[in-house]
Amino acid sequence: KIDKIDPFNDFSYTAVTPVQYVQLRAFHAVAEHGSFSRAAGALGLTQPAISDQVRRLEQEFGVTLFNRRGRVIELTDLGRRLLLTTRQLFTYERNARQLLSAEGALDAGSLLMVTDAPDLAVKIIAAFRIHYPNVIISLSITNAEACLARVLDNTADMAVCAIYPSDSRIRGQELRREKLMAIVPDTDDFDEHGLTFPEFVQYGPIFREAQSVTQRLLSKELSRRGIQVTPTLLIDGREGMIEAVAHGLGVAAISPSEFIGNDRVRLVPLIGAEEEMVEYIVSLADRPPSNLLDALHAIAPEMEASSVSSPAQATRRRKSR
Repeated sequence: KIDKIDPFNDFSYTAVTPVQYVQLRAFHAVAEHGSFSRAAGALGLTQPAISDQVRRLEQEFGVTLFNRRGRVIELTDLGRRLLLTTRQLFTYERNARQLLSAEGALDAGSLLMVTDAPDLAVKIIAAFRIHYPNVIISLSITNAEACLARVLDNTADMAVCAIYPSDSRIRGQELRREKLMAIVPDTDDFDEHGLTFPEFVQYGPIFREAQSVTQRLLSKELSRRGIQVTPTLLIDGREGMIEAVAHGLGVAAISPSEFIGNDRVRLVPLIGAEEEMVEYIVSLADRPPSNLLDALHAIAPEMEASSVSSPAQATRRRKSR
């Protein structure tokens, strides 16, 4: 006698109900973003809703997935192990969607892009939407290392970032290369001819976080010249760095396209700069075929000719404001 299996009542099918799926999605978002508020923003929900879903998941199984200390949260050992599982779960889900969408017309669908160069990513998205206006693209901004990590763990479909590793799992193409320039206060102390690296150090350099590609390039330039210096300020993020320069705390280095308009500071050349900030568009090479990703990769070369900035071009952009 062979017992019939009821797929709607068998335990193996009911272990994950639709409600639990939502809870797993909330847990995954909090674990990936390291914050309930950022997870809520990523999922388009309120923070109380995200907190409630995670709490219900913990209560239902009688476990603790996060250690909470005020606003700081950390994954427990069980939480870290569950994250490995949810990454697989949502990778399979995304792959299934990509596989299905690959057979369809490019009049629907969605993609998640991450970038450390929002100006360039937005240009690509704008060009893409001219041809495919119904495709929804979500854009998340983070540093280059995090961009690449999210592509490799399949939590983002593609990245526009300043790292392109020698990794057979990645496919990509170069979009832009620029030499570093100096950000200086908009005063008469600085002329348009720029600063040598010894002069740059003399005015008090402001450094970015160690993970910053910009900071790594600046460190190479200083090391090449045998210059050792203690920064006047260490700051996380280009916006804070620009504000620090505007308040007269020192000078800083940046690639021209990273510079946002600010009447209190301006760009001048770093005389003799050799290192280049190179931006790439990258995605996983071995993921299921996707018409959407292929179309974005096809659009990207159109950006190359218009995305190479020289120091003179960057200075002219500033003068025209």
